[in-house]
Amino acid sequence: MQFIKMHGCGNDYVLVNENDVKGYIYPELAKKISDRKEGVGSDGLIVVGKSDCADLRMYMYNSDGSRGKMCGNGIRLLGKYAYERKLTIKTRLRVETDSGIKMLYLHTNGACVETVTVDMGAPVFEAKKIPVCSDDESILDKRVNICGRSYNMSCVSMGNPHAVIHVDEADIYDLCEDGSRIENDRMFPDRVNVMFTEVVSDDYIRMKIWERGSGVTLACGSGACAAFAACHATGRCGEHVKVCMPGGSVEVSYDENGKNIILTGDANEVFTGEYML
Repeated sequence: MQFIKMHGCGNDYVLVNENDVKGYIYPELAKKISDRKEGVGSDGLIVVGKSDCADLRMYMYNSDGSRGKMCGNGIRLLGKYAYERKLTIKTRLRVETDSGIKMLYLHTNGACVETVTVDMGAPVFEAKKIPVCSDDESILDKRVNICGRSYNMSCVSMGNPHAVIHVDEADIYDLCEDGSRIENDRMFPDRVNVMFTEVVSDDYIRMKIWERGSGVTLACGSGACAAFAACHATGRCGEHVKVCMPGGSVEVSYDENGKNIILTGDANEVFTGEYML
């Protein structure tokens, strides 16, 4: 099976064409190929396929085999994969995901895609739609107690659920302990991505990530969008921010209508290979 290892801000994925993995069970393949000792090693698997309603289809799986509805870093990698492997000649792509069709704008240098801009859609703050188990209509800037600890939290969906933890200093939190505790709390019936978010200035945010189904990751594109949405909604930042994560940074803003969130970041190929099953 031919594969390509790629990353966006250090958030790494194995990408394969659906034609090369026919007959395989995607969740099981994701767990095997993502293993960092016995597999290729990645935060997850992305299968690139055909779509009846868009240019391409993205199937995304976390390293534990669970399916993700959306991935802001992964969809940028898909754009680079498709253009450079000549699955498309377009630099404006419509990609079908489990959270709807997303528009991609590929920024190229010759035959190479260097960065990608994604229209991520509008953030969802309604608790039931995220989903969050709460009597409140939304969770914004609220003190929440989980397993005896108190967190200042905002909850947002960007096609997948995020708990944005507003902190003064992101580095002091234990991602493995705090992140895992929050991800698996009964408050989140579908589990949740956890973003420890520190606003440095009106246009600069620092963030550390515990990703649902993958654990500690160097970046999360949809999480950067969720952090921006939560910080903007609570008056912490402006209309355009740089979100700095351990693996790199992305640019996030609202579109000209102030509705959809626009994400721009890198897309990098690490290596190609053949995986024997």
